[in-house]
Amino acid sequence: MTSKLSKLRKSIALLLLAVLSGNTLAVENEDYYNRAFCIEMGGKAEHVLPDRSRVDCLTSTHAFEADWAQGLKVYESIGQALYYSAETGKQPGILLLIKKNNSEKYIRKVKRVIKTFNLPIKLIVRDVRAN
Repeated sequence: MTSKLSKLRKSIALLLLAVLSGNTLAVENEDYYNRAFCIEMGGKAEHVLPDRSRVDCLTSTHAFEADWAQGLKVYESIGQALYYSAETGKQPGILLLIKKNNSEKYIRKVKRVIKTFNLPIKLIVRDVRAN
Protein backbone atom coordinates (compact mmCIF):
# COMPACT_ATOMS: atom_id res chain seq x y z
CA MET A 1 0.00 0.00 0.00
CA THR A 2 2.82 2.40 0.86
CA SER A 3 4.43 1.77 -2.53
CA LYS A 4 1.20 2.66 -4.36
CA LEU A 5 0.78 5.79 -2.26
CA SER A 6 4.38 6.80 -2.98
CA LYS A 7 3.85 6.28 -6.73
CA LEU A 8 0.63 8.30 -6.58
CA ARG A 9 2.41 11.16 -4.81
CA LYS A 10 5.20 11.12 -7.39
CA SER A 11 2.67 11.13 -10.22
CA ILE A 12 0.81 14.08 -8.69
CA ALA A 13 4.07 15.97 -8.16
CA LEU A 14 5.11 15.37 -11.78
CA LEU A 15 1.71 16.46 -13.02
CA LEU A 16 1.86 19.67 -10.97
CA LEU A 17 5.38 20.34 -12.21
CA ALA A 18 4.26 19.88 -15.82
CA VAL A 19 1.29 22.22 -15.38
CA LEU A 20 3.36 24.90 -13.65
CA SER A 21 6.13 24.60 -16.23
CA GLY A 22 3.61 24.96 -19.02
CA ASN A 23 2.36 28.24 -17.61
CA THR A 24 5.91 29.52 -17.25
CA LEU A 25 6.71 28.59 -20.84
CA ALA A 26 3.50 30.24 -22.03
CA VAL A 27 4.76 33.59 -20.75
CA GLU A 28 7.72 33.25 -23.11
CA ASN A 29 5.71 31.87 -26.04
CA GLU A 30 4.25 34.48 -28.39
CA ASP A 31 2.53 31.77 -30.44
CA TYR A 32 0.56 30.58 -27.39
CA TYR A 33 -0.97 34.02 -26.85
CA ASN A 34 -1.48 34.64 -30.54
CA ARG A 35 -3.43 31.40 -30.94
CA ALA A 36 -5.58 32.16 -27.90
CA PHE A 37 -6.28 35.66 -29.27
CA CYS A 38 -7.04 34.26 -32.71
CA ILE A 39 -9.54 31.75 -31.34
CA GLU A 40 -11.19 34.57 -29.39
CA MET A 41 -11.41 36.66 -32.58
CA GLY A 42 -12.75 33.75 -34.65
CA GLY A 43 -9.73 33.86 -36.94
CA LYS A 44 -7.16 31.55 -38.43
CA ALA A 45 -3.73 31.45 -36.78
CA GLU A 46 -0.58 31.29 -38.90
CA HIS A 47 -2.31 31.89 -42.24
CA VAL A 48 0.27 31.25 -44.97
CA LEU A 49 0.50 33.76 -47.82
CA PRO A 50 1.61 32.84 -51.36
CA ASP A 51 5.14 34.13 -50.60
CA ARG A 52 5.23 31.77 -47.57
CA SER A 53 5.11 34.57 -45.00
CA ARG A 54 2.63 33.98 -42.21
CA VAL A 55 -0.12 36.24 -40.92
CA ASP A 56 -0.22 35.61 -37.17
CA CYS A 57 -4.02 35.88 -37.08
CA LEU A 58 -6.32 36.36 -40.07
CA THR A 59 -9.91 37.23 -39.20
CA SER A 60 -12.83 38.10 -41.47
CA THR A 61 -11.87 41.77 -41.17
CA HIS A 62 -8.21 42.03 -40.07
CA ALA A 63 -4.74 40.66 -40.66
CA PHE A 64 -2.95 40.79 -37.27
CA GLU A 65 0.73 40.73 -36.50
CA ALA A 66 1.47 39.62 -32.92
CA ASP A 67 4.65 40.74 -31.19
CA TRP A 68 6.08 41.43 -27.77
CA ALA A 69 5.75 45.06 -26.67
CA GLN A 70 9.49 45.57 -26.37
CA GLY A 71 12.52 46.51 -28.41
CA LEU A 72 12.62 46.76 -32.19
CA LYS A 73 9.83 44.20 -32.60
CA VAL A 74 7.23 46.94 -32.18
CA TYR A 75 8.53 48.78 -35.23
CA GLU A 76 8.61 45.60 -37.28
CA SER A 77 5.00 44.90 -36.32
CA ILE A 78 3.85 48.09 -38.07
CA GLY A 79 5.42 47.10 -41.38
CA GLN A 80 4.29 43.50 -41.13
CA ALA A 81 0.69 44.47 -40.35
CA LEU A 82 0.63 46.81 -43.34
CA TYR A 83 2.14 44.17 -45.62
CA TYR A 84 -0.30 41.49 -44.48
CA SER A 85 -3.15 43.93 -45.08
CA ALA A 86 -1.91 44.62 -48.62
CA GLU A 87 -1.64 40.90 -49.36
CA THR A 88 -4.99 39.84 -47.89
CA GLY A 89 -7.22 42.85 -48.53
CA LYS A 90 -8.05 42.90 -44.79
CA GLN A 91 -7.50 45.80 -42.42
CA PRO A 92 -4.11 45.80 -40.65
CA GLY A 93 -3.94 44.91 -36.98
CA ILE A 94 -1.28 44.58 -34.32
CA LEU A 95 -1.47 42.53 -31.14
CA LEU A 96 1.17 43.73 -28.69
CA LEU A 97 1.89 41.42 -25.76
CA ILE A 98 3.18 42.88 -22.50
CA LYS A 99 5.54 40.65 -20.53
CA LYS A 100 7.85 43.28 -19.03
CA ASN A 101 7.20 46.31 -16.86
CA ASN A 102 8.78 48.80 -19.28
CA SER A 103 6.46 48.02 -22.21
CA GLU A 104 4.48 51.27 -22.02
CA LYS A 105 7.17 53.27 -23.81
CA TYR A 106 7.05 50.87 -26.78
CA ILE A 107 3.26 50.91 -26.91
CA ARG A 108 3.35 54.71 -26.81
CA LYS A 109 5.77 54.74 -29.78
CA VAL A 110 3.54 52.49 -31.88
CA LYS A 111 0.51 54.63 -31.05
CA ARG A 112 2.46 57.75 -32.05
CA VAL A 113 3.40 56.33 -35.46
CA ILE A 114 -0.18 55.15 -36.09
CA LYS A 115 -1.58 58.56 -35.15
CA THR A 116 1.05 60.69 -36.90
CA PHE A 117 0.63 58.91 -40.23
CA ASN A 118 -3.10 58.28 -39.77
CA LEU A 119 -2.58 54.55 -40.30
CA PRO A 120 -5.70 52.38 -40.25
CA ILE A 121 -4.05 49.88 -37.89
CA LYS A 122 -6.16 48.36 -35.14
CA LEU A 123 -3.91 48.11 -32.08
CA ILE A 124 -4.75 45.61 -29.36
CA VAL A 125 -2.59 45.37 -26.23
CA ARG A 126 -2.64 42.35 -23.92
CA ASP A 127 -0.86 42.10 -20.60
CA VAL A 128 0.30 38.51 -20.21
CA ARG A 129 2.43 38.98 -17.08
CA ALA A 130 -0.27 37.62 -14.78
CA ASN A 131 -1.15 34.56 -16.90
